[in-house]
Amino acid sequence: MAVAMVSTLSSCASVDVNSLPAPGNSFSNGYPLVMEFDNVLNLPSRAKVTLDGMTVGTVTGVATARNHVDVMTRMDPTVTVPSNIHASLQQATVLGDIYVALDRPDTGTAASGLSAGARIPITQTTSPPQLEDTIARLAEFTGSGSIQRIQSTIIGINRITPAPTDVRKISSRFVADLTDLSNNIENVDLMLNGAAQTAQVLENRGPMLKTWFSPEGLQGWANAYGLYQYAGTAYPSVGSIYSGGFWLVPFLNSMANAAGAVQRSKWAFESEVPQWRKLFTDHYLPQDKYPAINITSIVGPDGRELSGNVQDVLRILGAMP
Repeated sequence: MAVAMVSTLSSCASVDVNSLPAPGNSFSNGYPLVMEFDNVLNLPSRAKVTLDGMTVGTVTGVATARNHVDVMTRMDPTVTVPSNIHASLQQATVLGDIYVALDRPDTGTAASGLSAGARIPITQTTSPPQLEDTIARLAEFTGSGSIQRIQSTIIGINRITPAPTDVRKISSRFVADLTDLSNNIENVDLMLNGAAQTAQVLENRGPMLKTWFSPEGLQGWANAYGLYQYAGTAYPSVGSIYSGGFWLVPFLNSMANAAGAVQRSKWAFESEVPQWRKLFTDHYLPQDKYPAINITSIVGPDGRELSGNVQDVLRILGAMP
């Protein structure tokens, strides 16, 4: 009886909760996959493995390696896990159990499926932060005065926030401005179109603008600045002459009259030029080139016409014996 009791107690001590059958699919006919993590915290045995929000496997065991932790899983035989999959440990709620989530990459390229016994390397997994690190950061946040600074910030915001009546006025003015903007949106369109056209003109004049701001253009601007400096110095002198130069008015009037007289003389000269041209071209120049005298009529003392008797005329002139 003692031996039987010892055997019974020892067999009960060897019973583990994880050895009990769990509800749901255990994927006993699935294929194994190994996932490498930096750490797995308190990942329970038989934790679920999800893909696209669906449970596609279960964790069968955890083993420590030299520089990582191997998480052994068994996957649904009808599910193909791509080779570029990314695995992470997540929790559905704050107090919920940790499970393994598989996420497809966003590359959009198809990848080959993992075979039975394949490994997902540590470069494709994300481990949760250490609980100690989380508590340390929380303690640092609490003890560093961040809460007091947030409280001081809120108090400062409350101090600078205007009174409710002022807020109501500001909101009313804002609503009026938005209403006016909506009623005159076509003017905004015109302004935007004008800005677009201006930008287009600047783009079209790009080579000219580049020339303006090139070394040669900047030298030209410098030369123009020097010229404008001299002109700005001379303008006051011109102004003083203008303001004190009323004595030049009679002189300028006389000059204007003289210019008018010269202009009228020019008009008179231009009207006489054709007559003088006709005199020289029609009378003087032909006579100078071919000198001759055409006798058209000879009248004697008694009134007789003597040009009819050519011989007598030539005899009188001594041209014939």
